[in-house]
Amino acid sequence: MTISHYENFPVASFLVPKSLRKYVNAIYTYARIADDIGDELTSIGKEKRLKALDDYEQLLLNNEGQQNNNPVFLAIHQTMKDRNIPVEPLQKLLIAFRRDVEFVRANTIDDLLNYCSYSANPVGELVLRLFNNYNDITAPLSDKICTGLQLANFWQDLSIDLKNGRVYIPLNILENYNINQQNIYEKGSNENLFNCLNELYLQTEKYLRDGYKLIEYLNNYRLKLEIKASALGGLEIIEKSRNLGTDIIKSRPKLSKLDFMKIFIKAVIK
Repeated sequence: MTISHYENFPVASFLVPKSLRKYVNAIYTYARIADDIGDELTSIGKEKRLKALDDYEQLLLNNEGQQNNNPVFLAIHQTMKDRNIPVEPLQKLLIAFRRDVEFVRANTIDDLLNYCSYSANPVGELVLRLFNNYNDITAPLSDKICTGLQLANFWQDLSIDLKNGRVYIPLNILENYNINQQNIYEKGSNENLFNCLNELYLQTEKYLRDGYKLIEYLNNYRLKLEIKASALGGLEIIEKSRNLGTDIIKSRPKLSKLDFMKIFIKAVIK
């Protein structure tokens, strides 16, 4: 498996010091499998997926994975031990995956931010802990970047999520612009939708820009470079989403290889 397969995991393998790669892979694999249980095994039904996630958590908590020589949990427990990682951020990811199984629309932006505190922010914590950079100063800044990246991903995936009956735009924001899931595709809603999306883009950009200060408190150059590139990539996705206008509900913006090159160069020289 490759890191790029799990969109919320921000560390690219070529920037990870060799001494940390096995730990990054352990965390990635743990998260990827849990995510697949929540999102991919739809044929077995909600109850069985939730039960599978509960069983997965027990392997995490009770060291049963070690007793059974389960390679996923042998690796994750060794990572926790070697890098002094607590169980809580790993558990929070499972809470997010359970929420994915039992999807409930957000009423307010606070509801959406609460989801991000389980789905995205723990990833930032895990990365900072791997690099021994997690503290009272870096933690809230990391949360801002991770929340911004998660929100950017929501808006990027609007066209896909709408088709699947999932709308991540909070209900009260839609109501403020007289939009609902039924009229969102109507031509008369275009201006309202454009203004609604712009409000969301501005909020998302603020999280990414405010969190960018994290760079100042990191002591590893490779980590600095990766966090810079991640934040800049999030901002680029927002810009591409904005350029699509209301067509964002019909097509998904993507970063090209050239975009990635530009982002990386910008991260190096900025």
